[in-house]
Amino acid sequence: MNHSERNSLEKSYDTTMRLLFIGYHPVFKSHPLGCEVESLLELSPEQQICYYPDKLFGGYNAFLMDHILADCCKPTADEPAFTAYLNTSFKRPVPPTAQVRLRAWPVKIDGGKIYLKGSLQITGPCGKWIDAISADALFIRPRSGGEIL
Repeated sequence: MNHSERNSLEKSYDTTMRLLFIGYHPVFKSHPLGCEVESLLELSPEQQICYYPDKLFGGYNAFLMDHILADCCKPTADEPAFTAYLNTSFKRPVPPTAQVRLRAWPVKIDGGKIYLKGSLQITGPCGKWIDAISADALFIRPRSGGEIL
């Protein structure tokens, strides 16, 4: 791959990532184990990715969950943390036009291991937030030499 092709690919990647996160503005709140994160998101037409009619694609939902869970690890240290596992439970479909609330918080920190929970919520029939997806995750922070624990 030559330099021009690599630049074109990088621009395409940057454009795609910007489109997937339009409107994503995480808010960080204090938590006994670091911070919890929340973001309200109204999906643009470019983000309304459906595999089945009127149901947001589960892979995109998991992608959003992974992102907010990773953001939850950021304020606790300067070092990045990487997803070791992400377990998602899909409780109800997410309509592509629904306002979405993403949430993440730590439940345990053991050295470089950060255990987290998260949820993707939509408004229910009474106007209250209800979980459409819940997640359990483990993120790993590398040791100082870049070595993963």
